[in-house]
Amino acid sequence: MTEDEVLKAVRWRYRICNYLFRLPIIWMLFGVVQGFLPHVPNWIDWTPDSIHLIALAIFTTGGAMTLAIYRCPVCDHYLSKFRPDKQKCAHCGARVR
Repeated sequence: MTEDEVLKAVRWRYRICNYLFRLPIIWMLFGVVQGFLPHVPNWIDWTPDSIHLIALAIFTTGGAMTLAIYRCPVCDHYLSKFRPDKQKCAHCGARVR
């Protein structure tokens, strides 16, 4: 793989993982708004507790998907957000950022 292909693949994988962690935040805010404003029309007929369970399920799925797909395209090792050098893969040294 060329360096540009590696960078493009890592960005694409990061974007997917980022969306999977933003979506439950939106669901949680939706549940909080419904919980604090009881006179808001409840057009879905869901309780705030069920909305929080949906958000938890999406968050858990996002975590599992992150472990599955946020990997180095060269050596297939997990790219932790907490690795010391964010520019390179800790295992093979490929430039990922």
